[in-house]
Amino acid sequence: MKRIFFIILVMLISCAAFAQAPYQKSWVVVLDAGHGGKDPGAVGKRSHEKDIALNIVLKTGEYIQKHFKDVEIVYTRSTDRFVELYRRAEIANQANADLFISVHCNANSRTSPNGTEVFVMGLNKTEANLQVAIKENNSVLLEDDHTENYDGIDPNSSEAYITFSLYTNMHLDLSLLMAQKTMEAFNTHVKRADRGIKQAPFFVLYKTTMPSILIETAFISNYEDETYLMSAEGQNSMAYSIYKAFVEYRNSVDGSNYQPMQMGNASQSTGSSSSSGTSASAEDIVFKVQFASFKEIFSADDPRFSGMTDVHYVKDGSYFKYMCGTNASYSKAKEELTKAQSNGYKDAFLVAYQNGKRISVSEARRISGQ
Repeated sequence: MKRIFFIILVMLISCAAFAQAPYQKSWVVVLDAGHGGKDPGAVGKRSHEKDIALNIVLKTGEYIQKHFKDVEIVYTRSTDRFVELYRRAEIANQANADLFISVHCNANSRTSPNGTEVFVMGLNKTEANLQVAIKENNSVLLEDDHTENYDGIDPNSSEAYITFSLYTNMHLDLSLLMAQKTMEAFNTHVKRADRGIKQAPFFVLYKTTMPSILIETAFISNYEDETYLMSAEGQNSMAYSIYKAFVEYRNSVDGSNYQPMQMGNASQSTGSSSSSGTSASAEDIVFKVQFASFKEIFSADDPRFSGMTDVHYVKDGSYFKYMCGTNASYSKAKEELTKAQSNGYKDAFLVAYQNGKRISVSEARRISGQ
């Protein structure tokens, strides 16, 4: 009798522990509001960068959480407090994040520069890009022991950034993909000047172990940009654009088919596609796997492509984006994706083309009915 009682007790405890176990999310997104606390960031005539960045980040998190039930949002800060740059990367790494988004406001000694920029981690020789990074990296001077936390790099020394030449961004392809989706959304919904997607050596990005971007929403030093950033409409448009970029990014990465909710409607949730009409034919659609980008051209029979079929590349700026497989079938493309990932290309993802023009995977699936 005692034994039966003991077994029942163990079962009850196990069930209780299971019931209290945290729900496992399939995606983790870290949202990083730049600066905070004793670090105001850029200071405009009427506002501080730290406040605008935090408002946009919190609105972005609200959009994502309302839309996706399987995405966990982690904030590096959700209040006005100081968080070291290295600590922000640590938070993302410890959360095993799938994506890191850092939000900032730009500034210039002149009042004329304006518009949006999106950065990925990299060593770029363009002086303007370096100056943006130096401005954001200066936050480390407010930290204790900053020389130890950033490999001895002086944030104000251009020459010191040569250390970053040793850094390899293992997630460059996906970082660039998210940057591209963000800029496209900005151009549609924010409609500020498009200053492009760039690379620069940001302390907050270089130790993250996942795809990461840094957004300069607009210039707080420009009167019109600052007015826009201070307004509820401007902050909501920025947040919605980042949210929409994430929807498109996720669709591309895992082949899902989510349709973004309307701007301002943070109560709407959907995981299915709309069925708006189109004259496109399913025969025009092909799916491929983008698995790497190199600055060199390699032949399709190179040993690094062993086990992959139909390897080819597309030139994009100074990089060659390598792809494999050309399938009209979405399910077969998913098989190619699994094969590429098992061959060591963990960041591989699906792309889609319609008559040779790249479109989103979700749109390709809708058109082809897959």
